[in-house]
Amino acid sequence: MDSLKIAVAQMNTTPGDFDRTVAAMLAYGNQAAEQGCGLVVYPAAALMGPDPQTLVADEFYQLAMILALKRLACGLKVDALVPFVSCATGSPRFDVAIICGGALKAASAVDGSLPLGTFGDTGRGIFPAADPLAPPVAADVAQLVEPTVVDYRGIALGLALSAADLAAYAEDLTADVICYMPVDAFNADDEQSCLAPSVADGCYAREVRDANAWLVAAGAAGAYDDMVYVGGSFVMAPWGELAAVAPSNTEDLLTCDIGVLDEGPLAQPVDAPAYDRPALIWEALAAAVRDQVSKRGLSGVALVVDGTLASSAVATLAVDAVGPLRVHALVSARDRAALDDARALVRLLRIRDVDEVSARDLDRAASALGDDEADLTAALLQVRLGALARGEGLLALSSADKTELAVGAGAGAHLGGACVAARAFAPFGDVYRSDVARAARWRNTVSPVMGAGCFERLCVPRGLGLESVATSDEGRLSELDAVLLLRIERHAQTSELVASRLGEQGTLRVLGRLALCEASRRQGPTYPVVSACSLAECGRPVADAWRDRVMSEAELAEVDRVRPSGPRAMPRAASTRPAGAPMAPASSAPAGWQATGAPAAGLDFSIPDEVRDQIGPKAGELMGFLKELADGRRLRGESNRPGKDGPGPWMGGLFSDN
Repeated sequence: MDSLKIAVAQMNTTPGDFDRTVAAMLAYGNQAAEQGCGLVVYPAAALMGPDPQTLVADEFYQLAMILALKRLACGLKVDALVPFVSCATGSPRFDVAIICGGALKAASAVDGSLPLGTFGDTGRGIFPAADPLAPPVAADVAQLVEPTVVDYRGIALGLALSAADLAAYAEDLTADVICYMPVDAFNADDEQSCLAPSVADGCYAREVRDANAWLVAAGAAGAYDDMVYVGGSFVMAPWGELAAVAPSNTEDLLTCDIGVLDEGPLAQPVDAPAYDRPALIWEALAAAVRDQVSKRGLSGVALVVDGTLASSAVATLAVDAVGPLRVHALVSARDRAALDDARALVRLLRIRDVDEVSARDLDRAASALGDDEADLTAALLQVRLGALARGEGLLALSSADKTELAVGAGAGAHLGGACVAARAFAPFGDVYRSDVARAARWRNTVSPVMGAGCFERLCVPRGLGLESVATSDEGRLSELDAVLLLRIERHAQTSELVASRLGEQGTLRVLGRLALCEASRRQGPTYPVVSACSLAECGRPVADAWRDRVMSEAELAEVDRVRPSGPRAMPRAASTRPAGAPMAPASSAPAGWQATGAPAAGLDFSIPDEVRDQIGPKAGELMGFLKELADGRRLRGESNRPGKDGPGPWMGGLFSDN
């Protein structure tokens, strides 16, 4: 077969609701058949979500999944690829069900990499033999099926579930068409995770040219617990032109004619949508709020509006997500200007269900409890919010962002405070406040609902000595977020961070607060994960007393001896490096590895030859990429580009140009 009309069902489903999911998948599939398609590709999250957790080891859950696949195979009028999670090898892993002419088999059974056998009538074929000595099954999906090439009606059809799979086609495997169904969700630190918009910046084109194959990228569009998919499915020709594109953040059926033997160019190529990071973050988080409400069967959301940037952004996001009639706002502020801005916001957002809570009454209640601190007053407001949400079946939204969850709002943050709202959902909980401001400014270009006063109330965390770091709250917040980013996402060591504008004492205060707030974070809100590393993923034991410290030159030299990246090429401390110079990314040496120098006494740090051969060609490229991400000047909004010889605007900082 020299040509194939293919479809991508860009879907948003509810995991475990197999009856409704199969009905929706049948509707998309049969619509594709009516348009003359021969194959429909479903996203990785469509059938079971990205991570069924402990359910994946439940035989009855797996049986329900197998029966759902059988119903789908019997009802479809078109062939299909359906990713699913199995537990056939004793540990959870993604696989792909291939439906062809009504027959059903697993991709892992095609190449023999997984002893699945057939989908038997009982579904028991997916379970390994019982072994009383076997360790318990892991709760999370541990691995993916190996990339597989199948013969589909004379076409070499490649299956890919990760970026590593795509690389395999560019290096080792040969396919005519690669169906890419990424398991990984949207990650604001990884441009490729948004699929089609990243093509505008050159993503995927090199992989496609190296593989010399058509690429069909099938993305989901919706939230699954703490993971969010933003759609953006596309079809790309082997020479890098886009043949078809689906919109981001919406369900859609994408169809495209693929000429396997075509050499291009396309008669009517499609332009890639622009990559707009603040817009993608905003729309992804709106989808997360919408799905939290709909998939949990709640009637709406409840939130506090106090005139600050954080609360204003959450209120606007909530209205975008569920509409103004499903939002209940508690309006309260400690000063007249903030109260006026809060009232103006709910009026412009057309929120009708509004209760105004007197700050004076809250202060009196706090005084009656023996404390008139602002943190206790705010905590009482959160208690009122929680009671309202429980009583009316609403989702309580917290205005806490990643900056506040990391270091709190004030010196007593580790004891609990306004940011700790049990059972609440924090849409911006994995977004630094600098990025919240960028996203809010983008949203104001759509309709200017947030007043200038809201953007002035950034509420920089107190007690960290940030007053001398910059002359404005924006500058202070940018410096704080840059250090947190390098620590959390880039795993930078204290010796590297002290060269920031916070200095050694300021850096140690921030890191100390980060550790102190660990316990309160565990009692705080849940949030969607949209970064390379969330606060939960970098957690530490709350009773652990160890603290990273500034190392001496001798200690750093010892670290240099065993780190895989080799000796550092950059200065290590503030005393030997001017402010604004690049910071080296942190590295850790896996046991048994050494890049340079002699082995430590009693330990073998040699790299096996076969491992050296595998990582050698890519090590330099990887470290260069990490160093660019950790470049202090770009993180703080400064630039090295020609024609730029001074600090750039704050709103351009924190992350790279993309």
